[in-house]
Amino acid sequence: MIEIYIGSEKLDLFKDEDVNITLSIQNVKDISKLFTDFTQNFSLPASRNNNDIFKHYYNSDVSGGFSASLRQDAIIYLNKEVFREGSIELNGVNMENGKPSAYEVVFFSAGVNLKDLFGEDELIDLDLSAYDHSYSGSVIRGAMEGTTPLHSGNVIYPLISPVGDWYYDSSSSDHNDNDIAWHSTNNTHGLDYFELKPAIKISKLIDAIESKYSITFTSTFFGTSKFTDLFLWGHRREGYMFKDQENGFTAQKINFTSATGTGFDITEDVATIPSTYSDLQWRYSITSTSDYQVHFFINGAYYSSRSHSGNVTDATMFFVGLNTGDEIQMRFSPPVNWDGSTITITSASASGRDFDTPSTILWTASRSTSQSFTTDVEMSDQMPEMKIYDFLSGLVKMFNLVIEPTSKTAFNLEPLDDWYSSGSTYEITEYVDTTSQKVNKPELYKRISFKYQEADSYPMRAYRETNGGRGYGDLNADFTFDGGELVTESTFEIMRYQKLDDLNNGTTNFLVGKSIDKEKDPYINSPVIFYSSGTLDITSYPIGFLDETERTTTASNQVYLCANVNNTTAEDVTQMLTFGQEVDPLHEQSYTQTLYNQFWEDYVTDLYSTSRRLYSMKAILPYSITSRLRMNDKLSINGKKYIINQMKINLRTEEADIELLNDI
Repeated sequence: MIEIYIGSEKLDLFKDEDVNITLSIQNVKDISKLFTDFTQNFSLPASRNNNDIFKHYYNSDVSGGFSASLRQDAIIYLNKEVFREGSIELNGVNMENGKPSAYEVVFFSAGVNLKDLFGEDELIDLDLSAYDHSYSGSVIRGAMEGTTPLHSGNVIYPLISPVGDWYYDSSSSDHNDNDIAWHSTNNTHGLDYFELKPAIKISKLIDAIESKYSITFTSTFFGTSKFTDLFLWGHRREGYMFKDQENGFTAQKINFTSATGTGFDITEDVATIPSTYSDLQWRYSITSTSDYQVHFFINGAYYSSRSHSGNVTDATMFFVGLNTGDEIQMRFSPPVNWDGSTITITSASASGRDFDTPSTILWTASRSTSQSFTTDVEMSDQMPEMKIYDFLSGLVKMFNLVIEPTSKTAFNLEPLDDWYSSGSTYEITEYVDTTSQKVNKPELYKRISFKYQEADSYPMRAYRETNGGRGYGDLNADFTFDGGELVTESTFEIMRYQKLDDLNNGTTNFLVGKSIDKEKDPYINSPVIFYSSGTLDITSYPIGFLDETERTTTASNQVYLCANVNNTTAEDVTQMLTFGQEVDPLHEQSYTQTLYNQFWEDYVTDLYSTSRRLYSMKAILPYSITSRLRMNDKLSINGKKYIINQMKINLRTEEADIELLNDI
């Protein structure tokens, strides 16, 4: 017996209406895509009950009608047991003689809702406030070295340059800015603290996604070091994080402490426009020894800015076309070329005046004590421009993950091989029509390409130019089949890290990344993902680190690993982030444990085996099997085991069209 509910309301069904559902997770016709269960269009009677549920959708005059543009939560029951949770989409209403006769709907299982759930949301929309931290040289140094870890090491500052072409020269005579070597006799060069940008563990982004959307991901893979040691670099803006960035920080309101006249709210530091003043002058005076900017906002929206150096007296900002009740607020921030140092205003005053008669003062506000601009690093604001769905999709394509919905809000994610190994086996020989079958070859491709987003940083460009256009870490798997090319492309970018030569003595023992192009200009493209499993002892090649004083007092003898391998020790590496086999510059050797080898090769090898066949057959599957069947289960027929490629089941008649792959 089939029952379908929208929310808590049970839908009426036609007695003889077929409800055909297609079951598929990963299909050999396109191994780069994930599929989800869905039904073909089916009809529901325009009964009084259904008319009420769909709010007489056929009648556009009904106020507050049914929203067909949004899928509605739904559940399909078979013999009183939950078969699938998901959503129903209303496609239309069939009319006969001016009256509704049937509603046309389609059901989707929960998996398809992820894209709908995330919509156009980006990583910047996640709540990462738990990982915010103060912006200072000491904090950044500790998070670069690992000597004072940030948030238990969930946030680090990797050695990736967003601007400078770093090099290493330990000779005492080389004091150029990009020389990051520590010199005991000169402390004015090295890594400036404002050059570094933070990175956050991928697993913490997954946690934030679960929290924002009230969903749960279960995964044994997510608990392994191959996943927990992954980081995403916070490279949202080309160049430095704050320095030289007009929008690299949030302007801070000036906290006035006293006011006279009417219309100025000290609590909110806003001035409210009275009814007779559509045009207004705002005069202000500020005492400061710093360079700074002042900004004006109307009803919270940016209006205009001015830059100042030191004291300013009776500066004027003009407002025209204001509306009664508009609120004006004055804020201040660092100058455009800010290096992150503290900006302090000693005192400030402001007044609102009649536009044409400035001697008419509506209000005044002032503060006589110092107010400083300091900033925290807000991790969400540092996230690269990336949609949340694309973030998850990138991980799926790297690690060949299956996303299996277990309820409307719970999803199981596992690498394909692990997912298949956790399935059960069902004996269905007695239910299969073995008299009529079709045996086909799978739809295969001459070449399968695995790749990251093409990176244009100069180390990556140089690699492509010397390797026939193939990107670093990419892989082309060629087969002796006729057919086209299938591309599996992650949404992320990786770097080709460099072990810097000491121009004075040997080679360093740490890696650096460079996000600069062939012209040595700042570069930004796709989000960068990397491994960091611990720290490296660099006592033999110490780094100079400059704080706000523009001096380095002691050498940095330890840094976090930033690499495409998941261990600081060569013999303990178990995973590379490359699809193809590449030489790791840290350990100066290649590893077979690539993404392709660990997560794709078994599946692709089986798929392209000369003994692989695709079987099509018919069966009558009882509810006792259908209700429990998962797509990673295997089916046994006449002593042979098969993997489910796709199933189309008529839930009313129990008839099934099955596509199976022989288990090899």
